[in-house]
Amino acid sequence: MFARAALLLAFALVGGPLASAGPAPYAATAADQADLLAAHSAHRARHCAPALIWSNDVARVAQAWADRLARDCSFQHSGSKYGENLWAGTDGAFSTRQVVGSWYGEVAKYDFKRPGFSMSTGHFTQVVWVATKRLGCGTATCKGNRIWVCSYDPPGNVEGQFKENVLPTSCKR
Repeated sequence: MFARAALLLAFALVGGPLASAGPAPYAATAADQADLLAAHSAHRARHCAPALIWSNDVARVAQAWADRLARDCSFQHSGSKYGENLWAGTDGAFSTRQVVGSWYGEVAKYDFKRPGFSMSTGHFTQVVWVATKRLGCGTATCKGNRIWVCSYDPPGNVEGQFKENVLPTSCKR
């Protein structure tokens, strides 16, 4: 199961369809929201980034995009004004903490001595981006897969701002 999620997560980097089928609507529950905030905040704390607050406005944008992706089982970024992380895996097989953990896991590939954007670490850097304040996530299902969209305000991964926004666990800039 994890291999399928990893494959879908990796596929997100290049875009493309997940499968072909109609959507099954779903929205993040209050428990999902609490878990998403807690998981993000725990990872952010390791890098001296402040805890995020949940934004219903940002969540509405994320949910609208999750619903749109589920309509045709596509998997691509929205191009909204927010930062964005996408994830997909077998419905019911992964917790929200595992979703956020998969993004954070890219920390192993990040070179703090040469800060900057990389396709292999962009999810991680968005999760811990110091200047991000608000989080909103949405979810939907398509053909047995759960799709998660988390949006971040203000967005991270801004070229030229990595050194001050993606700190090592020593928290030294």
